[in-house]
Amino acid sequence: MGPLMLDVSGYELDAEEREILQHPTVGGIIFFARNYHDKEQLFALTQSIRQAAKRPILIAVDQEGGRVQRFRDGFTLLPPAKAFAQTHNGLQLAKDGGWLMAAELLSMDIDLSLAPVLDIGFDCKAIGDRAFSEQPQTIAQYAGEFIQGMKSAGMAATGKHFPGHGGVIADSHHETPVDERQTIMSHDMTVFQSLIERNLLDAMMPAHVIYPEFDNQPASGSEFWLKDVLRQELNFKGVVFSDDLNMKGADVLGSYSDRAKASLQAGCDMVMLCNNRAGAIQALEALPQTQVPALNALLKSPASPDQSLTQTAAWKACSTAIRQLRDEWQEKSQA
Repeated sequence: MGPLMLDVSGYELDAEEREILQHPTVGGIIFFARNYHDKEQLFALTQSIRQAAKRPILIAVDQEGGRVQRFRDGFTLLPPAKAFAQTHNGLQLAKDGGWLMAAELLSMDIDLSLAPVLDIGFDCKAIGDRAFSEQPQTIAQYAGEFIQGMKSAGMAATGKHFPGHGGVIADSHHETPVDERQTIMSHDMTVFQSLIERNLLDAMMPAHVIYPEFDNQPASGSEFWLKDVLRQELNFKGVVFSDDLNMKGADVLGSYSDRAKASLQAGCDMVMLCNNRAGAIQALEALPQTQVPALNALLKSPASPDQSLTQTAAWKACSTAIRQLRDEWQEKSQA
């Protein structure tokens, strides 16, 4: 698989997208809400992508729960991460939620939900209740259970946003945040370190945040953070994804082709460029036609997706419990 992950525009592939999928540099597709009408259409879209690519390709989505859940009607509505750590029996529910989310996506032949969020605290505009807690140990505990649930269903886990996005207010979708703290390694990064040591993270996504006490580049384009710290100091062996390089947080890295090249040079294995077809083609033409064998480890089982999985007694029990938690959380939030 190649090092570039792109998006598609709608419910079906257009002619240009079919052509792009055949390019050897394209190794992945990420879905958005605009790509989902119902389960039948979604499954047909995944199959058409795999057929057009004519080779293994990663298909991903952000299906965290709460406000970041791309597929809703026909899927279990998941609560945000914060809800798990603030309820009775939350650890078991976090594990159930991870399994349920993964099982529903795998039944649609989707490889990855880019989850969970490991950032600390709720103040950042980009994070909010996507975070489990304000305490590193609590996040590591609940995220660990969520990941165990994902893995029990057969899905790899992606930790984000390394080394921590929670210490800034600014939203990296709209600007490049700057975190001037010296404590990022001894505080925020300990969550990632803990889960790496437990061998729970298969992939990592760095933040479009600059930490000037350590480097003048955002972590997503920083050899210091990705090669020196993540690879050497923390000994992380998994895949590193960039966050979407179309986000304003990546503007400091230059043009779209420059952003893609900078992130790969910094240590990303796969770079993501979404919602900008012209920018994606610019990056596609600029990147070398290399292959990233490590990405194969993130693919779902080659066996045919089991759509009956979401009709089992285990699925029904999990779905009921998670729906109840979601309803309770909404009532609590509106009170």
